[in-house]
Amino acid sequence: MKIVYITVETPFGKGETFILEEMLELKKRRIELLVIPRKPPKEVFHGDANELLENSIWLPLIDFRMVVIFFVALLTKVALWKILGVILIHSRNPLIFIKNLSIIPKAIFIAGIVKKKNIEHIHAHWGSTTATMAYIVSQLTNIPWSFTLHRWDIKENNMLKEKVKSAKFVRCISEHGKNELFEIVGGNYREKIKVVYMGVETSIRIDEFPKNKEKFTIITPANLVEKKGHKYLIDACEILVNQGIKNFQCFFYGTGPLKGELENLIKEKKLIDYITIQGAIPHENLMKMYKNREIDMVVLPSITTSNGELEGIPVSLMEAMAYGIPVISTNTGGIPELLSNGAGIIVEEKSPEKLAEAIHKIMKDKDLRRELTERGLQRIKKDFNIEKNTKILLKLIKELS
Repeated sequence: MKIVYITVETPFGKGETFILEEMLELKKRRIELLVIPRKPPKEVFHGDANELLENSIWLPLIDFRMVVIFFVALLTKVALWKILGVILIHSRNPLIFIKNLSIIPKAIFIAGIVKKKNIEHIHAHWGSTTATMAYIVSQLTNIPWSFTLHRWDIKENNMLKEKVKSAKFVRCISEHGKNELFEIVGGNYREKIKVVYMGVETSIRIDEFPKNKEKFTIITPANLVEKKGHKYLIDACEILVNQGIKNFQCFFYGTGPLKGELENLIKEKKLIDYITIQGAIPHENLMKMYKNREIDMVVLPSITTSNGELEGIPVSLMEAMAYGIPVISTNTGGIPELLSNGAGIIVEEKSPEKLAEAIHKIMKDKDLRRELTERGLQRIKKDFNIEKNTKILLKLIKELS
C-alpha cells in the first residue's frame, strides 16, 4: 500500500522522534511510504532519520513554482475556490486563517506529486496546518485521508469539526484527548474517532541493574517550554540539597525559549553543581544511554499552563519505561493513562515538595526501583508497543481507504 505522511519536519530537524519511530515501523511492514514535511530544516539530526531520507521529499514551505501553480489553479480549479471558502468560514480567528492560507500553495503542489505517485492514503500528524494540508490534498485528489491529534493541536481547534467530517478516521493518542475532541466536534462523529496510543520499541534487552554509582543520575528529556515544568524540578532539587541529599546529578536534554530563564534560575539557586542544561540530544544517543544504564531516573514535571496547554501521553516517558528506567511525572493531561497502577510515580503538578519526596524515595529504595521497573515495562509491552499499535493504525487505514 502507498501512504503519504505529512509531518511538520520529520525526518529532518530535531523534533517529532515519536513520529519517526512510527514511520520506521511502517517501513518494516513493507509499506510504500512517502514523507513530506510542511516546513523542514535542512539538517538531519537523528541518526535513525537517515533510514527515511529515501522515502522523503524535501520542499520549502513556499517557492516560485508553488506560487505559479497556485495562481494557475485559481484560474482553472473550481474545487480550489470551494476549499478557500471552507477555510475562510471555518478558521475561527484571523491568525488561524492566515496560518491555513500560508500552506495552500504547497498543498496544491503536493497534490500534484501524490497523484502522479498513485498514493492510496494520506495521513497527517497534528491537527493544525499539517492536517489542513492533508485536507486540501485530499479534496483536490479524492484520495482518502486521516490525521493524528496529539494535544496542543486539539486546544488550538484549527477547523477540527470540518476536518473530522472530511477525514476517514481521526486518531487520538489518549482517552483524555478523545474526550476533549468530543467537546469540540460533538458526538455525531463518535465512530470516526479512535484512540490508538503512540508506541515504542519493546523487544529491548534490559541489562542487570548497575552497581552503585557515585551519583544518582536524573534526566528530563523535554523541550524547554512552560508546560514541561522544568522550574518545579529545579525547586525540587533545591529542596533535596537543603535536606543534605547531594549525591545526584540532573540533566535537561532539550532546547527551547526558556533556556536562558532556566539557566538563570539554576545559578540563582546555586545548583550549577547539580543541574546542567545539555541541549538537544540525538534520539539514538539517548537510547544508548538508557541501554547502558547511565540513567537512573526520568522526571517529567509537566503542568497545565495558564492558557490551558498540557501533555498528551509523553513518549519520552514510554521510552524510559521500555528500558527499565523508573519515571516520575504529574497528574496532568494523559499522563495518568500511562503511569496508573504503579507503572510510575504520579505527583501533584506544580509541587516541588511532592516531587522532591518522590525523587528521594526512589533514590533510597532499591526494591521500589525494581518494582517500578517491572510494572513500567509490563505497561509498555501491553498498551504502548509500537508493533502492535502501528498494526492497529495500518488496519484502520486499509479498511477505511
